[in-house]
Amino acid sequence: MRKRNLILFSLLVVVIASLLSAGCGSNSGAGHQQDAQQAEPLRVVTTTSLLAEIVNSVAGDQAEVINIIPPAMCPGHFDVKPEDMKVLADADLFMLHNYQGEKFSDGMIQSAGNANLNKLVYDIEGNWMAPPVRMEAIDKITADLVAARPESKAAFTEAAGKLKEETQRVGDQQKKRLDDAGVSRVNVLVNDMQAGFIKWAGFNVAGIFGRAEDMSPKDIEDLIKLGQSNNVTLVLDNLQSGKEAGIGIAREIGAAQLTLNNFPGGIPDTATWAQAIAKNVDMLLETLP
Repeated sequence: MRKRNLILFSLLVVVIASLLSAGCGSNSGAGHQQDAQQAEPLRVVTTTSLLAEIVNSVAGDQAEVINIIPPAMCPGHFDVKPEDMKVLADADLFMLHNYQGEKFSDGMIQSAGNANLNKLVYDIEGNWMAPPVRMEAIDKITADLVAARPESKAAFTEAAGKLKEETQRVGDQQKKRLDDAGVSRVNVLVNDMQAGFIKWAGFNVAGIFGRAEDMSPKDIEDLIKLGQSNNVTLVLDNLQSGKEAGIGIAREIGAAQLTLNNFPGGIPDTATWAQAIAKNVDMLLETLP
């Protein structure tokens, strides 16, 4: 009888130990699964390459970035289709500029069926190709990345600091090239989407114009008179807005014409902001009258 009780007791101990082991194993597996989920990169969808490039630079391999609008196209006039929203289905963050609200309506975003999606709208005044504006954008985007992934705050903050240092250094270098060339003595007419960058560059802006389809014959006539009376020698268009307006105005006043790029990747060899601003400055200096 005593032997039988000992056997039963031993079996009970084994069963209890097995259950405890299984329980620990299950918790351990859940812990590993949770760690794996935490290690997964943030899924970020952007509407322009300006946004995408900053996210990639700050988050590195801690983010997977998909950009919707090709950089050579106008982000304010891009024809957004419902199928473009499919990339939001698995995204964590959706970043867009404040002027794109009508293009990416809440209803269209909701069609992706992602209740956990965080929509982030950036209302930053000025041209993002200008270094001071870009640095403001870096700060705001970094803050949102940190909010989404707090455990990566140190890494994101360090990367953002380096990106701002590069922005300042590259901006100073390009501004010196422009100053040395005496661009402040050059009178220009410029497309409104390039006006902020051209003012930062130091040119004397005599007038600003919009897209060709938005101007009346009277508007164009007034710009031609403005250019003639202010001795304008250079007319600057924006690639993403079209160059039809500037070419005609430049021809009428006998000025040079140049089309600048507003987004990284808009023209060959401009994958980064640093390459894009350097290319714009190269073209400006080559076209100076």
